[in-house]
Amino acid sequence: MVLASVVLVLRGEGPPEPVGLRGFFYGLVREVAPEVHEQGENPFALGFGGKEGAYWARVSFLKEELYARLSPRLFALEGEAVRLGKPFHVRAVLQEGHPWAGVTTYPRLFQNPLGPDLPLRFHSPTLFRRKGVHYPMPEPKLVVESLLRRLEAFGPLQAPDGVREALLERTTVRWLEGRTLKAETEVDAVGFVGRVVYHLPRAKEEELAWLWALGRFAFFAGVGTKTALGYGRAKVFALREGDG
Repeated sequence: MVLASVVLVLRGEGPPEPVGLRGFFYGLVREVAPEVHEQGENPFALGFGGKEGAYWARVSFLKEELYARLSPRLFALEGEAVRLGKPFHVRAVLQEGHPWAGVTTYPRLFQNPLGPDLPLRFHSPTLFRRKGVHYPMPEPKLVVESLLRRLEAFGPLQAPDGVREALLERTTVRWLEGRTLKAETEVDAVGFVGRVVYHLPRAKEEELAWLWALGRFAFFAGVGTKTALGYGRAKVFALREGDG
């Protein structure tokens, strides 16, 4: 069961616009997989970034079937003009060789957990729906709930009850550094960007495997709400002395 992230390397004026990127991708989905819009959880996440002269947009797939149906359309965009809120020229389409491109499988997510500390860096504003409002703090339970829900929706495994309880109730924060940034959504909202080291005390081997699977899954799934607008983009970072 494959997970994949495909990056469009772009030339244009300024970064893609969140709503424009979502609209473009939804147009492709309507053509080849219209049933996706009827699902409760999105089997994909979007992202964008870069700087002047080197912008990019990404599509990550949580279902192999959707990846198989849509990736040929994405690779065919190389050399073409697209509109992601504003016009761009697609210089390249990458599945590797870019920090936000890659392919793995669900079983690989669980291999070689690296201990009870999980370092996650949130690269784009990350926010959650909490009691009917947008909430910007990456609290352990909110992060775990978000990732666990989507991993179980599209992956082959369900977390055992004991593992689920440990992840949701015992995961804590060992170290945090970050701030809030505005997120361009339908309402005024901010999200968290920065680095967090999560910690699972007294972790058993199976609990560690799930903890690290969630962290690695974040690279493809994003965290929190509005991942179809490019928010919640996150991935594991390398711990350094002083981080936690």
